[in-house]
Amino acid sequence: MVGFGLIADRYNTQAGKQVWAFPMSSALRTIEDHVRASLASISHPSDRALIIGLSGGRDSQVLAHSLLQIAANDGPPLLAVHVDHGMRPESGDDARRVQALCEAWDLPCTLVEVDISQWDAALNQGAESAARHARYAALARAALNHDSDIIATAHHLDDQIETVLLRMISGSGLEGMSGMAPLTRRLIPLDPGRPPLRRLKVFRPLLGLARADLETYAREAGIDPIHDPTNDSNAYRRNAIRQTVVPAMEAIEPAVRESTARTCELLQDDADFISAAVDSAFNDIVANRAGVWTVERKLFRESHPSIQRRVLFRIIDGVLGSRARLRYERLEALRNAALDGQPGKVIELADGLVGYVDYDRLAIGFTDTLEDDLRRLAWVPLLEPGTELELSGDVDIPLTNGWRIRGHVESDETMLLRTRHDGDRTRVRGREIKLQDWLVNQKVPRYLRDWLPVVATAEDVRWVIGLDIMAYPEGRGGVQLHLELDMNGSTVRE
Repeated sequence: MVGFGLIADRYNTQAGKQVWAFPMSSALRTIEDHVRASLASISHPSDRALIIGLSGGRDSQVLAHSLLQIAANDGPPLLAVHVDHGMRPESGDDARRVQALCEAWDLPCTLVEVDISQWDAALNQGAESAARHARYAALARAALNHDSDIIATAHHLDDQIETVLLRMISGSGLEGMSGMAPLTRRLIPLDPGRPPLRRLKVFRPLLGLARADLETYAREAGIDPIHDPTNDSNAYRRNAIRQTVVPAMEAIEPAVRESTARTCELLQDDADFISAAVDSAFNDIVANRAGVWTVERKLFRESHPSIQRRVLFRIIDGVLGSRARLRYERLEALRNAALDGQPGKVIELADGLVGYVDYDRLAIGFTDTLEDDLRRLAWVPLLEPGTELELSGDVDIPLTNGWRIRGHVESDETMLLRTRHDGDRTRVRGREIKLQDWLVNQKVPRYLRDWLPVVATAEDVRWVIGLDIMAYPEGRGGVQLHLELDMNGSTVRE
C-alpha cells in the first residue's frame, strides 16, 4: 500500500490554482514552521523551482509533505526527483510507489534511473560513494533542466552526528568536523568522467530536527515510508555508527545530539573565519589562465600550512567538484612539492589530476593535457620537435604557436632551424658547454626545452630563439643573423 499521508482537501487559491491542503496537528505545524523559517532564511525566490530529493523513505516524505504546506501558501514551485540506483531488485517497485505518492499529492515528480557502475569505476570509492555521486548528478541535472540552482535534502540532526563521526574516523580536518550546514554551495559533477560541473546549493531544512521529531510527524501525517533493508546492515559504516556508536554515546551523554549541534555551529564559525583568510591568500597566490591553475611558490612558502592546504584543496575542488576525494598523503605530497620540490617533479593527485613543479610556480591540471596547456600559455616561439629547415637568404617561417621568423640569413656555413638534439653544445663566455646545462641554468621549464627553435650549424647551437636576449648563448662565430619574431602584428627584432 502506498502511504499517501493524510487525505488532503483540494481548494482554490486566489489565483485559481488548485493545490492540496493538509489538516495540521500541533506537531505537524511545528515542523512546518521550522521548514518555513529555514526557507525564509536562505531568501529563495518564490517563483523559482525547489528540487526535492525524494527516496520515498520517512525523512524525504516528511520533507516533501512539509514543503507542500508552504507551497500551498505561495511557496516556491516544487519538483520531486526520485533516483533509482538499481542496487536492489525491488528498486523499480519503490520508484512506482513514489510516483503514485506524488500523483496523489499533486507533486510534480521525475523518476531517474542511474548506472552506478560507471561512477564506481571512475571513483573507486565503493558502492555507497558511487550511488551518492550518481544521485547528486541526477538532482543537479533536474535543477539544470528546470532553471533552478538549489536542491533540498532531508538530512536531520541524527544524520549530522553520524556524519561528524564518519569524518572523524576518516581523519577529517576542521571543515569536515564542522558537519553539514543548512545551506552549502557545491560543484556537482554531471558525469562520471571529467567536468562539466554544476554549481548547486544544497538546502537542508530539517537539519535542526531529531529523527524522533520526524518519526512523530510521519506518524501523525499517516506517512507510510518505503523501507530500504540496506539501512539495517552494519556492513555499511554509517549504519554501524547509527546502530552501535551513537547509542553508546547517548548512554554516556543523553544530550549528545544537542552538544554535537553546538560543536558543529562553533566549528562552522571557525571555518568561516579561516575561509576568509584563504580568500585573501588565494587571490594573491593563485592564477587561472585558460583553465590552467598555477600557484606562486614564493608567496605559498610564506603562508601558514593551514592556508597552504586549503588553497590547494580549493583548486582541486574547483576542478573536480564534489568528487574531489583527495587522500591526505596526496595533498601533503603536493604541498611539499610546492615548498621544496625540484622543477619537473610530477605529483599524481586523483582522477588524472596532477601537480607539476616549475621553477617559480606549481601548475595543476590533467596529466594528458597539462604540458600542452603550459606550452600554449608560454609567451615564447615554439617549433614542433623534430623539425629541421635549412636557413639561407630571405626567411619567412611560421612557427607552431603563431609566431613567425622573418629576415635574412647570410653565412658561409650551413645554418639550420631545428629543435634541440641530445648532446647539443654551445658556447657561453668563450667556454663550450652542453645546451642542456645552459637551459637548466636559465630556468627553462622541461616542457619547453624540446620545443624551442634553435639556429645551429653542424658543430654547435648558435642561437636559442625567443629567450631573453641577455641570456642567449654566445658564439655566433661571425654569422650575420637578421631575424624577426612576429606575433599577431607585434614584432620583436633580434
